[in-house]
Amino acid sequence: MAKSKRIEFLAELTKDYHHVLDIGTDHGLVLRIAFEKGYIEKAIASDLREKPLKQAEKNLKNYPVSLIKTDGFLNVKETFDLAIIAGMGSYLICDILDNAPKHDTTYLLQPNDKIDILRTYLMKHHFKIVDEYLVFDKFYYVIIKAIRGKMELSESDLYLGPILKTKPESKAYYQHKIKQIEKIIIKADLKRKEELENLLNIYKLG
Repeated sequence: MAKSKRIEFLAELTKDYHHVLDIGTDHGLVLRIAFEKGYIEKAIASDLREKPLKQAEKNLKNYPVSLIKTDGFLNVKETFDLAIIAGMGSYLICDILDNAPKHDTTYLLQPNDKIDILRTYLMKHHFKIVDEYLVFDKFYYVIIKAIRGKMELSESDLYLGPILKTKPESKAYYQHKIKQIEKIIIKADLKRKEELENLLNIYKLG
């Protein structure tokens, strides 16, 4: 099994939870590590695609796992205390969260892009960010831990992260974002340049 800091970190975050739902489980590697380390008792692995679900079934053989071919939370009848939605775009994560259950549970969300879109959605749909983590695994990945609740986020919070900005490891990530924007801004048109300058200023605050 190939080493992935991102996957191993997600598995670490399942500690202290018992029944975990992994949406878009792919090959089931997060759950497998969580079981191997004794972090969780049982799990649900769901995916829209047949092929990765079959691979997950092999990787999770002999573990107490329900495998469901479904879209997000649809057709998941069991209750769970942690849901993982990782490794996909923010818009897709938002679409999946539209069908999130009303019962108390914790959500681990790891978008691959446009994290401000996800934070905006959480604020507007009565989710509260309770922690944020940063993992560098060839790329920077931000992981959000959220529960049902209310929060207000400023514009800078949407990009920097209300909790992430308090953590020392965020500095390198913000510097990385600044360099990315500085490369793009040179070729941008006037309107886009104004947007990017605003974004640049936000990351410089971090």
